[in-house]
Amino acid sequence: MLNTRITVREAIVKVSTQEWSRQKNGTLSIKNAERFGLFYGLDNFMNDLATENVRDFKHHCRTVISYKHGTINRKLAALSKLCTYSRGVKGFQFTWGLPLIEYETENNQREFVVSKELESKLLMTARLNYRDDEADLWECLIFTGCRVSELLNLTWDKIKDGFLHLVDTKTGDDRFVPIFDEVEKILAKRKKMGLEKPFPLSIHAVEHAWRMVRKKLGMEHEKDFVMHSLRHTCITRLLNKKIGIEVVQKIVGHKDIRMTQRYNHPTKDDLKNAVSEVLNK
Repeated sequence: MLNTRITVREAIVKVSTQEWSRQKNGTLSIKNAERFGLFYGLDNFMNDLATENVRDFKHHCRTVISYKHGTINRKLAALSKLCTYSRGVKGFQFTWGLPLIEYETENNQREFVVSKELESKLLMTARLNYRDDEADLWECLIFTGCRVSELLNLTWDKIKDGFLHLVDTKTGDDRFVPIFDEVEKILAKRKKMGLEKPFPLSIHAVEHAWRMVRKKLGMEHEKDFVMHSLRHTCITRLLNKKIGIEVVQKIVGHKDIRMTQRYNHPTKDDLKNAVSEVLNK
């Protein structure tokens, strides 16, 4: 039986050539992959990679280099890409089966989900006490799952056929985000205002508005309630509506589906219904 052998070095070169070299943040991905290669051995074979090696690498990153969880996860995401490439090569096989890559839990202010009640208070407070500009931006974040920078950089020519065409994103890839009714109304209103682009705001102005509105809401000490919470809320709501996780991954632009899975919070009813559906077939 054909068994193609691929070294870590070869895998890094191939993924760099085919993907990372074309991405905005590709250099960082290459460095993350090389960090793993230095630990495991650049000339060792991907075929022999086992779950235990991945766990040893994580332990090394935590205890020897003192990386934070988010940094470790970026290293693991690069490793995951090397595994995906290797598996796609004809004749390649993992000696010990597909290695399990277990991501670290990131406690980085991204676990706050905005309730419908808080959403209403947030937007109303912003409109009554600050400006419509920021309120419009935040509402669009909730209904698109975009990053703040993506909407601030959005131009009118990238809005067509019911989609936002996002270019030069954090991951370096373009993507298309569907426009829902609420977002369509906001964009139409702002288009009529004659603005040079949908949200001609500085990140500093938006962050200042967020701090002021949070204070008005009495939530200035709620450290997990950050603007990124609006993106998290959108992703969580999409998953709760039973939209396929692969579809949500494409909409929000996660490179690795495991990042999307972090936002999935099944309830007890979800678990019960899932088991019931299988047993009653």
